[in-house]
Formats: sequence, structure tokens, C-alpha cells
Amino acid sequence: MELHGKWYDADTYICDPLISKADGKTLLLFFYSSTESTTNLNYQIVTYKDVSDVLESNRILFYQAGMLTLVLLLLTGTILFFSLRKIMAPLTKLREAAVSVSEGNYDIQVPAEGDTELAQVGKSFNQMSSKVKEQIECLSTVNHTQRQLMGSLAHELKTPMTSILGYADTLLTVRLQRQQQERALSYISSECRRLSRLSVKMLELTGLYETGEARFAPTENSVKSFLEDSRQLNLCRLKEKNICLELQCEPADLKKNFDKDLMLSLVNNFIDNAVKASADNSRLILEATAEKLMVQDFGKGIPAEDLDKVTEAFYMVDKSRSRANGSVGLGLALCKKIADIHGFQMKIESEIGKGTCVFIEW
Repeated sequence: MELHGKWYDADTYICDPLISKADGKTLLLFFYSSTESTTNLNYQIVTYKDVSDVLESNRILFYQAGMLTLVLLLLTGTILFFSLRKIMAPLTKLREAAVSVSEGNYDIQVPAEGDTELAQVGKSFNQMSSKVKEQIECLSTVNHTQRQLMGSLAHELKTPMTSILGYADTLLTVRLQRQQQERALSYISSECRRLSRLSVKMLELTGLYETGEARFAPTENSVKSFLEDSRQLNLCRLKEKNICLELQCEPADLKKNFDKDLMLSLVNNFIDNAVKASADNSRLILEATAEKLMVQDFGKGIPAEDLDKVTEAFYMVDKSRSRANGSVGLGLALCKKIADIHGFQMKIESEIGKGTCVFIEW
């Protein structure tokens, strides 16, 4: 083998160390060559060092360093993954919330704690969803109110128009005395004026008549005279089924504070429902005392499970029969609202086959 080395003086030459394996050991060999100048004698010295342990230690250190590096990379990657996930979590929730809002869920809220940019975005999103929800609810309320308004006006126009048509037909087909003609014309004129006032009252009830303040102004009224007016307004309706309406007022000089137009609407609705529930040739009772105003019929009655629902708008116990009669399920709902405006309490008592008693405690 060719040896490479370095001269340190004229007679000494040191070769580069070599690595050799012998008997499973790794040896580091050193070669020294020298020439004796006086005798011209050459000699060579070979020394060795067992470096097996050193190389094994180096190999172990190499693998340990590799494993440590791999562990550090995995640990760093895991920390980085969870850190990015935590940082991205608000954005993920914001995206999910946006999808929920697009599907109609306006109650969704995203975390908005802290003063970071993402927190500010979260706060803005929550404000936006709240505003959208508020606008949707407002539109829904307006839509329901408008729908109720149309149904309410149609329902309230029915009874006065029936009276007007009845008196008009009578004037056209029956030869009446002058006094009777004047009385019929007076009722027609009175009902037309009441319809005009009633339309304004209905707009106020549904919240669509923006006058700045409600024009609800109750006045003192003679209850007996009020009951008589109610009967006169429903004469045509009562004659259709030959029903007798009995008036009872105790005491006779009873006076109460209420809005006459609204209370006439309430009593007319009570009587109209009672006529629908009663058989031909039956009777109704319209009674007023210091404690309550009541309309009682002796008709088919209302099932117990429906008593708590009949005052809901558009709710009808017998939908098929109510539709046939032109009802839209708003009569008692309007009555309850009128009673609430006056501060009265409306109650219903009924028994199947025996009749119904509807009254307000005033």
C-alpha cells in the first residue's frame, strides 16, 4: 500500500495514520520511518491505537442526534399545527356562522373576546346578525299585522254591511211609513259613520295607523242605551234565524266609561258568534251588571281543549263550517284586544250541548 506522510527532518519520515480492522476491532495505525546517517541503517516503527469504542460512541451519538432532531421536528410540527388551528379557529367559526345565517339561523353568535383583529371582526359579525334578525322579525311582524288588518277589516265590515243591506232592501221592497223610512235611513247613516270611525280604530289596533298617539278616548255611556243600540244593530242577523235577544241591565241607570265604537264591535262579535252557535227559534241573553257585560247562548258549546285557543287570531274550532259562514277566526281575537285596551278582563265559559257564556269583567 502506498503511504503518504511528511518529513520532519532529513532522517525522519512520519506517515499519515491509517485505519485498519483486525479481530473485530478498529485500529488507528501510525508509521514512523528513520535512517541512521552513520550506519546507513533504515528502520520503521509502527504503533496503533484501538479506536473501536470511540467510533461506537460516535455512531451512538449520531443516531441519538438524529432521533433528537426527529423528535424536535415532530414536536415543533405538532405545536405549530395546534397553534395555527387555534389561530384559525375564530375564522372557522366565523365561516360556520355565516353558513348558519345564510340558512336562516340568526341567533348564531361567534366568540368576540379580546382586542385582536379577529375579535373585532367577530363583534362586527354579531352586530350584523343581530341587525338582520331584528329586521327579519320587524318584516315578519309587519306582514302578520297587515294580514291581520285585512282580515280584521273584512270581519268587522260584515255585520254593519249586513245591517245596511237589510235596511236598504227593506226600503226598496217594502212600502214603509215615512217615520219608518226615516228610522231605516237613520240606521244606514249611523252605520256608515260608524264604519268610517271603525276603520280608523282598527288601524290603531293593528299598529299601522301612525298618528303619533292613540286616539283611544273612553267616555261615560249609559249601559242600557248601549245594549239597546247593540240589539238594533243586530236585528237583521237575529231575524235570519228568528232568535230572540233578551236585554238585562242591573241597575237600570248603570253608566260605564268605554269607547262606544270599540265596545259595539266587541258586543256585535259576541252576538254574531252566539247566533252561529244557536239553533233557529232559540234565544240569547245580553246582560250587564256593575261587575260584567255578558252574552249567553244555549247552543252547541265549545270543547274544553279549544277554550284557551279561541281568542287566537285566525283560530277556528270548526274550520269547515266557519269558512262556509264567511268567518276568518278573528272575532274573539279582536274582542280580547278591545278588552285589553280598556283594561277589562275577558272570560269564556262553555259546556258542550248546553251553550257558551262570553263576558268581560269591567
